[in-house]
Amino acid sequence: MRKILIVIDMQNDFIDAALGTKEALSIVDVVKKKILSYPTANIIATMDTHFENYMETQEGKYLPVPHCIKESDGWKIRPEIARSEERFSRNAET
Repeated sequence: MRKILIVIDMQNDFIDAALGTKEALSIVDVVKKKILSYPTANIIATMDTHFENYMETQEGKYLPVPHCIKESDGWKIRPEIARSEERFSRNAET
């Protein structure tokens, strides 16, 4: 049986920016270590992606905090995680 690691939304806005927390910041090294322990072919990563009209969307009306706006610094993968991810491609955007 093949074990798959799914790395979900390790983006700046969820770690130490718009929606970040000290708890999210505290798991960065653990996630990096886990990524490095898996074969490249067994890793899937996602990125939460919104656009400039986020506040006009249904989600934006209920969570009025702009975050993960495509191409913004908050949308980018945390640098420590991105360096780990160089072994594989981000192959999903959500």
